[in-house]
Amino acid sequence: MGFRLVMIENDAEISLKLDNIIIRKEENEIWIPMDDISMLVIDNRKITLTARMMCSLASHNVGVVFCNQEHLPIGFYSSYDNHSRISKEIHYQIDASGEYYDELWQVIVRAKIKNQKEVLDKLNKKQDAIELLNRFWKEVEVGDATNREAHAAKVYFNELMGCSFSRGNEELLLNSGLDYGYAILRSYLARLCVGYGLNSQLGIHHRNEYNRFNLVDDMIEPFRPFVDYFAYRLLEREEYFKGEHRRQLINFLNHKMVYKQKKMYLCNAMEEYVSNIASEIAGKKNTLEFPDFKKYLGELDEI
Repeated sequence: MGFRLVMIENDAEISLKLDNIIIRKEENEIWIPMDDISMLVIDNRKITLTARMMCSLASHNVGVVFCNQEHLPIGFYSSYDNHSRISKEIHYQIDASGEYYDELWQVIVRAKIKNQKEVLDKLNKKQDAIELLNRFWKEVEVGDATNREAHAAKVYFNELMGCSFSRGNEELLLNSGLDYGYAILRSYLARLCVGYGLNSQLGIHHRNEYNRFNLVDDMIEPFRPFVDYFAYRLLEREEYFKGEHRRQLINFLNHKMVYKQKKMYLCNAMEEYVSNIASEIAGKKNTLEFPDFKKYLGELDEI
């Protein structure tokens, strides 16, 4: 899979030649091999992509994120399938029992709450809130029957941003950062699901018939606190959500962390994680490892 995250903000002409994307602006040209690109973010509504270009992007499993006039992600494009045994992988998803998915959701929620607790600890927030999250983490039942995830989220965001904070308030600056960061992670995970033959509509816990990305919305949960922390630090002294903030949130996928005892880029850790989940659903005996915020290294220069 590719490794470059390409963002195009300015009015430019984009063409395709010999499996390279060519970006032209005035007299300047940038050639990028299609195989090098993992995701393309289009943040200019004047840019035109031809059907030939879209077909080539899909065949190389390049995810494309489209942004609206407010520079927020509004749509995602990916290949329909890009796995040699997609039918077999989907059967694994269909055949897994409800009890199995409930147990898997339990450990996903625990991983998310644990990371939320670690974020508050790193930001030196109140110990009472941290201890309460620790209690919720221990209390998560199979299928999260007592909805510890929602209780933890309320405590977490109230401590992070104050009791007046609401995730639905579009006027709050942090929400713009969270929405943008979550959308980038969600799009990247959707691309990885396609690459590993998983049907993103067949969720572990999310089962909305109108949602094409139920599985993605399940798998993203342990990674959300990583975005929360970075967006919080990025925007805590800012007044407006700017282009530089968007670029940094896209580049967040190139931050570093330790996963499976190896130092790697966050985007590579996400790929390992999706591969791990796919193997788990297929019934292969392995140790399911979740991203741990304690092992987040940020923007270190070297791997």
